[in-house]
Amino acid sequence: MDVSAHRSASKFTSLTFVILLMFLGLSLAANLFAWLRVEDLQRGQKETYIPMFFNQPFSLSRNVADASYLQQVAESLMFLRLNVTPESVKAQHQALLRYVASDVRAPMQDILGAEAQQIITNNVSTAFYMTGIDVYPAAGVVDFRGTLRTWIGKRESLPEEKQFRLELGYRDGMTTIRDFKEVSNEKDKKD
Repeated sequence: MDVSAHRSASKFTSLTFVILLMFLGLSLAANLFAWLRVEDLQRGQKETYIPMFFNQPFSLSRNVADASYLQQVAESLMFLRLNVTPESVKAQHQALLRYVASDVRAPMQDILGAEAQQIITNNVSTAFYMTGIDVYPAAGVVDFRGTLRTWIGKRESLPEEKQFRLELGYRDGMTTIRDFKEVSNEKDKKD
């Protein structure tokens, strides 16, 4: 009888030990999973802002910006590049370069430098009057179109219909420019 009670106690102890090991493994797995998800949860928290000089509220998280935010940022950046005079072009392009992603900064700096040199040399002033905007927040792309008016000295050139594409990146609360280019119209190419 003493032997069977001893075996029964050993089985009970072994079973308890195995169950406790299972709970420990489950607890470690759950803690590891929670630790991996904390960053996503923290970065996924959305906040709504209604700042001065912006015309509508927008929502941001650490890695996602909504269409309203991208549109308003694109309008500000478009102003810096397309509404220039010989006196303001260098300062505005310098301000624009602060938003350019570091891996594409050198080519963009060359493009903006060439534009600034042409504007200063030829005494050109431009103003862009936006007529439409399309925002694709999942891709971070903003397409805007409008009329570009140009003055060379005091003489005004004919207005031109233009379309531009601005590719934005948004990560860790920072907005960066990935690309900012003129989009050629496919209809014009065919005609």
